[in-house]
Amino acid sequence: MPISPDPTTMISPFEIDLEPIMVKAMDAEEGYGWTLDFVQSVAEEYRRYLELCRLHPDEPLVPSCFVDDFWHLHILDTIKYADDCDRMFGAFLHHFPYFGMRGPQDEENLARSWNETLRLYAGAFGAPAGDDLWPRSRRCPNCGRRCRNDLALEVMSERRPRLADVA
Repeated sequence: MPISPDPTTMISPFEIDLEPIMVKAMDAEEGYGWTLDFVQSVAEEYRRYLELCRLHPDEPLVPSCFVDDFWHLHILDTIKYADDCDRMFGAFLHHFPYFGMRGPQDEENLARSWNETLRLYAGAFGAPAGDDLWPRSRRCPNCGRRCRNDLALEVMSERRPRLADVA
């Protein structure tokens, strides 16, 4: 049986060290070649996304394309990512990159989850997500096994896409 995280030792996403991921994102060969100003802005939005994940663990939340790109780099540092997840959530925050790719209903579910993410963002941070860092996207979202409500179970089934899905 998993041990429940001790809330007294948990940290906020605003407390994790993202500097190594920022350096990677700025690298033109290994990352995206982002400028310092841009990567600082994306890192802040990534922290906000993680905070939404912390506040709404049962929601299938969808990151923006820039936040998702940053998240990918964080995940690639597997030791740091696992440790950061443990410290923020008490568990690994899985990434399910197929949401929206498994047919028309899945695309509709992704659109609905995107709109809900933007609604929750505005409620949590007192202003809507900016279009510059949160452009509408059809790219991969968060969620995986952290979601436990009925919508999340429908939306985030473990079924991976097949070639027949795109034929």
